Formats: sequence, C-alpha cells, structure tokens
Amino acid sequence: MAIRFTMAAVVLVALYGRRVWPVTRRAWIDGGHIGLWLGAGYLTQVIGLATITASRSAFITGTYVAVVPVVALILTKTRPKLAEYVGIALILAGLYAFSSDAGFSLASGDLWTLGCSFSFGVQIVITNMMVKRSDPMALSIVQIVGAAAMGWILVGARGGIGTPWSQIPWWTLLYLSVVATALVIALQTWALGRTSPIKATLIFSLEPVFAAIFAGLFFGERMHAREYLGGALILGGVVVSQAWGYVSGWIGSRRVAD
Repeated sequence: MAIRFTMAAVVLVALYGRRVWPVTRRAWIDGGHIGLWLGAGYLTQVIGLATITASRSAFITGTYVAVVPVVALILTKTRPKLAEYVGIALILAGLYAFSSDAGFSLASGDLWTLGCSFSFGVQIVITNMMVKRSDPMALSIVQIVGAAAMGWILVGARGGIGTPWSQIPWWTLLYLSVVATALVIALQTWALGRTSPIKATLIFSLEPVFAAIFAGLFFGERMHAREYLGGALILGGVVVSQAWGYVSGWIGSRRVAD
C-alpha cells in the first residue's frame, strides 16, 4: 500500500504538478479527508484478505452499492429513486451469484472487509461533494499522497517492510500504481463531479463482470452458470437504473402530447 500509492503520487505530480501548484488550502483539506477514507478502504480490504477468499472479499466489498445510498441520504439528503432501489437489489443478487462461497457468517476477515465496503462508500459520496469546490486533479494527488502517508506510518509501526526489496513484484506494483491507482482515481474523481454518487456506484458494480471477461480473454478461464447469472443480474441492475428514467420521461411526454 505504501509503495503503490507513493509511486502513483509521483506519476501524477510529474504529469500535473504545474497545473495544480500551488495547491489551495481547501484542496489540501478536502483531499486529505478523501485520502483518509481511501486509505482506510484499501487497508481494511488487505487485512480482510489475509483470512478470507478473494471471491468472498469481492462480494462483501461490492456491498458498498448499498452503503452509498445511505451515506448520500445522511450527508446530502439525496434519496434514491425507485429505479435505483431496483438496480441495487439486482446488483446485490448478482454479486452474491458471482461469489459461490459467500455465506452469511461473520468472521474477523468479514468484519474487516465490511469496514472496507463502508470506507469506499463514504469515499465515493464525499468525493462527489468536494470535487464541486476543488480542482479534481489536485484532489486526486492529495488523496493519493494521504493514502501513501498512511501506508508508510503503518510500515514504520510494524518495524519496516518485511519483504526483501529484491522479492517485491515491481512490475505488478508499477501496473497497480500507474493504471489501477493514478489513472483510475484521477478519472473517478473527475467523473464523480459530473454524476451522482448512486449512479456512479451502480456503474462501478460492473467490475466483476469485466474481471470475468478479461480472465476469459487473457487466461482462458471459463465462467460457470452462476457467474453468467450474476453478470446478467448486475448488468440488468445497471440498465434498469439508467433506462427507467428515460422510459418514464418518454411516457410522461407522450401523455402531455396526448
């Protein structure tokens, strides 16, 4: 976590440092706030993965699709629409279908991963709030720096990095830093200023569907019947939540015309 976010911060500062410097006081405060939740999400997810399977972690983490509407209601007084409730229900069912071993018992790893789900849910909502008053790239850099600082503090508290530097998978970390952190967080921060957190979360839920597709393309993995069902439910939830409003608007316009 410490190395990944540090490398991501270096990349964004090198590319956009001149654009955002000097960083405003508001961006430091907002970005630092987002960074705390971002770092907490990644940290609790990693701790949880030490004792539970990846599929179980993916299912529990994906439940932030239900966390975001609650947090948005508390912080922004935004109520989900009926279509979004339906979409959330379909997506949760799809996530469960994707995770064949995801039962409902709560061991320590499950509780840590629930903390991850909550942290990511809060991070999405507050990013949507704060990107409207601060530069999205400045927020991206500051939150990544904040998450990196959190990582290094924990490394120091544990007495240093336990893995020899020669055994660290640098090429994997390079991809995670540049693509899965710097690029993804910058795009997410920019996009969250142009949509609602609930809509964004419904779209984010397509992640396991794309993961299954790429696993098939690159590694020849085949999806099971439950995974096809899960993918269909998730895609259906996203389509319903997005299309319902257009259909309702079209029906309303037809009634007015009549």
